[in-house]
Amino acid sequence: MKHAVILALFGIAGSASAAAPDATWPPQFALLEKGENIYLKDCVACHGELGNGKGTASPFMEPKPRDFTMGMYKFRTTASGELPADADLMRTLERGVPGTQMPGWKHVLTLPERIAVIAYIKSFSSDFKDGAPASLPIPTPPPSTAKAVAEGKMVYMLMECWSCHGGQGKGDGKSGKTLHDDWGRKILPWDLTRADYKGDNDPASLYRTFTTGLNGTPMPAFALDGFLIGGDIEIDPSKYAEAYGSRDIDQLKRWLGSQPTEFSLRHMAPEQRNAIGESRKWALVHYIRSLIKRPNFLVRIFTEDTEITH
Repeated sequence: MKHAVILALFGIAGSASAAAPDATWPPQFALLEKGENIYLKDCVACHGELGNGKGTASPFMEPKPRDFTMGMYKFRTTASGELPADADLMRTLERGVPGTQMPGWKHVLTLPERIAVIAYIKSFSSDFKDGAPASLPIPTPPPSTAKAVAEGKMVYMLMECWSCHGGQGKGDGKSGKTLHDDWGRKILPWDLTRADYKGDNDPASLYRTFTTGLNGTPMPAFALDGFLIGGDIEIDPSKYAEAYGSRDIDQLKRWLGSQPTEFSLRHMAPEQRNAIGESRKWALVHYIRSLIKRPNFLVRIFTEDTEITH
């Protein structure tokens, strides 16, 4: 994006050949100019001069670089379908995206430089003109216990996470083989046993992913109500047989028998219903974290940057 476009963004007459900005020009110009210089030096090869993810290196990359012009970002603390907050963009810029060619820039760019390049990246999409929505609150994670992990497995089964991520969380579920992102590209479910989650794998980050979903992918956001499934739901063993044996299915039935019925859930006080939903949601977080296997040295060498989902 050239200076003429930047000027237009702020409603300023002029051209790319205009003189240096004077006191009548907004201070954002200097910030965007600095950001553009950094972008053209460090980001353009992958994300492209127009910010559309079509840089000269992009044909050789999987996953493809982010198209900034669409204003669609996966890793956010904001609601499903919303823009990210500035802090979300900063987190991704600083941390990078593990399993992809996107590196972390925290120790390469200074904080003022990171702020400038984020401002410039936002200028590629007019969606940012009204600012970003507020971040959703993330509660303090409860401690992980054996009971919470066991319940999390039941929630994982009940909500059919296995249909995409597989019974053991390895990303090999039958439904996962047919998924595509919003650009029409094939996308595989994440292998939950990997340690290098793109959006991080600490409890708060996993809770955030469940809450916000991943824009542009089949991974939806899960409201608390989505976790409030009554214990009297009928379980069809044949549906679960793809991923689980009879022992696991019987365990799910016994757990459901100990849970409130659909009628009970509907007539509970909101605070009590929310508490059950929160408990199940955190249990799922702890169960997924229990699946993570720390890779050894050889695994790191041969799997680095080979993940084809994004």
